[in-house]
Amino acid sequence: MSGPTINDFEDAIEAHWHGRPPSSLEDVMALYGVLAVAESGGELYGSASKLAPFVDDGRLIIINIDLTGDQPAVTDIDIDALRQKHVDKLRYAHKKSGQGSKYSITQIGSKTGNKAEKVVDTQYGPLGKLAGWATQDSIVSLTEERGHPDTWVIDELRSVLKKKSESLKFVEETLLDLLPPDESIPTAVTVRLRIDGDELAASDKTDTRWFWPAELDVLEEAMKRYATANATNKNIDSGPTSEGIGTGVVTGQEGRVVGTPESPLGVFSVKHPDAQPGLRQDQSWRNYPVGDDMAMLFNKSQDLIEQCVRRRGGVETYALPYFAGELTAAKAQLLYGAIQSLDSESEYDESGGAPMARVTYELRESDDEEVRRLSETELRFYTITLPISDDKNVIAEEPAAPVYWVSELAEAVAETVQGPTLSPRLGGFAQYDNWSLLDFPDEFDEARKFAFYRIVGQEFTDAVFAYRGDDEGDDFRRVVDHRLIAGTPLDASMLFDEYMRRYNDASEDGEVPPHQIVVQQLVHLEALSRTGLLSGIDVQIAPNNTSMTTDTDLDTSDISAIREDRLESFLDRPLFDDPTRKAAGLAGVLVGQISWYQESNRGMGRPLDSKTRGDQLTKNSLENALTTALEKAKVYALDSDYDSDQDLLFPETVDRLLDETESMPSDWQLEKRELQFCYVLGHAHGRRSMPVAFDLYDGKVESETEEQPAESTAN
Repeated sequence: MSGPTINDFEDAIEAHWHGRPPSSLEDVMALYGVLAVAESGGELYGSASKLAPFVDDGRLIIINIDLTGDQPAVTDIDIDALRQKHVDKLRYAHKKSGQGSKYSITQIGSKTGNKAEKVVDTQYGPLGKLAGWATQDSIVSLTEERGHPDTWVIDELRSVLKKKSESLKFVEETLLDLLPPDESIPTAVTVRLRIDGDELAASDKTDTRWFWPAELDVLEEAMKRYATANATNKNIDSGPTSEGIGTGVVTGQEGRVVGTPESPLGVFSVKHPDAQPGLRQDQSWRNYPVGDDMAMLFNKSQDLIEQCVRRRGGVETYALPYFAGELTAAKAQLLYGAIQSLDSESEYDESGGAPMARVTYELRESDDEEVRRLSETELRFYTITLPISDDKNVIAEEPAAPVYWVSELAEAVAETVQGPTLSPRLGGFAQYDNWSLLDFPDEFDEARKFAFYRIVGQEFTDAVFAYRGDDEGDDFRRVVDHRLIAGTPLDASMLFDEYMRRYNDASEDGEVPPHQIVVQQLVHLEALSRTGLLSGIDVQIAPNNTSMTTDTDLDTSDISAIREDRLESFLDRPLFDDPTRKAAGLAGVLVGQISWYQESNRGMGRPLDSKTRGDQLTKNSLENALTTALEKAKVYALDSDYDSDQDLLFPETVDRLLDETESMPSDWQLEKRELQFCYVLGHAHGRRSMPVAFDLYDGKVESETEEQPAESTAN
C-alpha cells in the first residue's frame, strides 16, 4: 500500500481538525488521530491500512452465506490471495486492545501468520472472532432496538455462525481440509452475503446478488456502534454507561459526549476509581467529556503515538512531535513522515531509539529549506513520563518542549568533551569506550549529535544520578530530564547529592568506584554550567581559557614536571577559585596520590582511600585522612626514585595545599555534599596522576582505547 497523499491529509484536516494549534495532550492525541485518518484514506472508523501486511503475502478466506432461502446457509468457502482489490470491499476496522473481535465483520489473525488450527480456533482465531462479532453487546442492542432497518441481516448472521452450531462446525471442518496444516500465513476472514436487494431498505440494489461487507450499510452502522460503545462502558462492569450531553474537551462544542474513551496513554481511566476519589464511573463523562468522533480519533492515534515512546528503567517517556503553528496538509504530511521514520534502525548507538532525537534529525537534516525552517521555528514535543504499570500517574510532563535547550546543552557537552576536561595533556582526564558521557566522536558536529541523543535518550541524566529501583515510586531522573528540555536550571546542591549517591551505588564491596564515575559527573556539571542550566552555585564550572594551552606547553621530559603542570591546569577552573573548594580538591588529590603509591609501590591491599570513601566523608574524617596523608608523604619520600620527592612525596600537591589554607577541614565552611564532590574530583585526578605522567613521559597519550569496563546502567 502506498502512503497517504497530500490530499488525504487535506481531507482529514477539513473533516476532523478543530482549526487551532495544539495546546493540550488531548489536542496532540486528536492530531495523531487525524494523521491516522489520512493514513486510512479518510476513514475515521475504518482501518484499511492495517491490512497492509496481509496484501499479496496473506490469504483471504471468504465464507459465502446465502440469506435468500428459508434458512440462512453457508454455501461454500473461497480461499484467495488477499489483493489490493479486496481491501475496500472488506471494510476492515481495527480494534487494538483485547483478544475479542475487531470492530468490523472482517477479522484478521496475526500479521506474522497463522497455521490452520489457529485460524479455526473458535475462541481466539479469526474464525472465532468473526463468529463472536454479531454477539457483541452493542451490536445485539442495535438489533434489539431495530436501530437500523436492515438489522435482520445481522440476526441471520448470528444464527448461522453462532458458537457450537452445525454451520460453524461445517466451516471449521472445511477450512481444516482446505488449508495446509503446517503453513503459517497471514490470514483475513470475511463473509459475503447473497441477498435479494429488494429486501434491503438501505440499498439501491434491486437484484439478488452477493454483497461484500462494504456494500451493506447495516454492517457499517453495527461497526460504528461497536467502536463507540467502548467509549461509554470501558471498565464499567455493570450499571449505566457513561454518556451525556456536555462540552467536548477538545472541540469545545456542545453535544453528546462519552466518559471512557480509549486513551493511548491511559492517563484518564475509570479502571482505578480509588485513585480518583469521588469519581462516579457512570458520570465520568462530566470529568472527561469527549465527543463520539473525538473518541475514535483518540483510538486511531494509538499506533502512531506508540512509535514515539521510549521505555527504560520502569518508566515510559513519550515525546510526541507536533508543529506549534497552524496545521496545514503539508505540515501534517511532514509530521507523519517523521513519525514513520521511527521504524527504521538507528545508525547511532542504542540511545538513537529516543524518538525526540530521531524526529529532530529527520527534519533538521532535510534537503528542503522550508522543512529545516519549520523544525527550527515550530517543532515542539509534548513529553510525558509515566510508570510502566496499570496505574498511569504522570511523573513529569512538558506540553511544549522545543529542541532549543537540548541543542544548546548538546553543544555544551561537545565543547566540554573536546576541551581540557578530557585532555590528559591539559590537566584533564580522558575519553573511554562505553561510558555514556566519555565516549564521543572526534568531529565536533558528530559529537554534538551524539550528545543530543544522550540527552533525549535519558543517558545524560542516568549516567550521573543515583540508581532507583522500579519499586521506588516516581523516578526523579525523568523529572530532571523534563526540566532540562524545558530549560529549567538545576540546583547545584541537588546535583552534588545525586552525584554522591551515585558514587555510593557504583562502589562494590566497599571498593572505591572507578574514577570515570566522577569524570562523567564533571562533564555533566560543566555542560550544565556552560548552558546556564545550573543554579545555586556562584561560579562557572568550565576551566578557564588559560587552560587551553597547546600540547607543546607541557614539558614531558620530567615526571615531576608533568605532575606539577597537570595539577596546575587541573586547578585552573573557577570552581577552585574559592580557597576552601580548592583545599578540598587538593586534599582529594593528595589522598589519591598516596593511595596509588601504597598500592603500586608498597603492595598494600587496603590503601588510605579505602578507609576514606568520598560519599561518606565528613570534615573530621577528611582531617584524619589528610593528617595521615601528610605524614605518609614525609615517610614515603625516603623510598622515592625522583630527586624532587626526596624531602616530601608529591611536593607539588603538599605545597599548594599548605599554601591554600591555614585551617584544617573541621573549620572549613563548605556544605557537606559540595565538600565531598570537590574531594572525589581531586581524588580522581590524584589516583591518575602518576599513571598519566608515565604515559606522557613515554610518549603515550591516555585515550579511550584503555581497557576499562563499561558502567552498568541498571536502575
